[in-house]
Amino acid sequence: MTSKEHTQAVEDAFEAIDDIYDETVSFTLPAPAASEARSKTAGTALFISEKEPSFCEKLFSIIDAKGLKDSAVYKKADIDRRLFSKIRSDNDYHPAKNTAIRLCLALELDIAQTERLLESAGYCLSLSSTEDLVIRYCIEHKIFRIIEVNEAIDYFSGKTI
Repeated sequence: MTSKEHTQAVEDAFEAIDDIYDETVSFTLPAPAASEARSKTAGTALFISEKEPSFCEKLFSIIDAKGLKDSAVYKKADIDRRLFSKIRSDNDYHPAKNTAIRLCLALELDIAQTERLLESAGYCLSLSSTEDLVIRYCIEHKIFRIIEVNEAIDYFSGKTI
């Protein structure tokens, strides 16, 4: 689905919601309150229509742009083929933070790209987490091999990704 088709689908969905809302609101709210509620709904619909692509959409866009094969990515990320297949087939898949980080490392993303991809999954590299600081350091110094990153994290915190 193209971005334009997606936007149109979102607009159509909100029109349908507005129609249903109008029918229910007209019986329960006085006219000024119903008008105000419709105005807020329209504002919310506009705000939501500007939603960014999902984690999966961003991930596979990066993979395609880099011309990589799925197998190369999941092997380098050291994640199971079945998990990667699940991510590939479910656009709404929400990965664990460590899985998302492993994929960022496998794709050799810079820190800005990593932050954007992690943000699309609802995560960030915290400046108050030892593990996240080590990961940030590794990315900034182009250390992308999972085993090397895990050795560094283990040295400073005793944990791994």
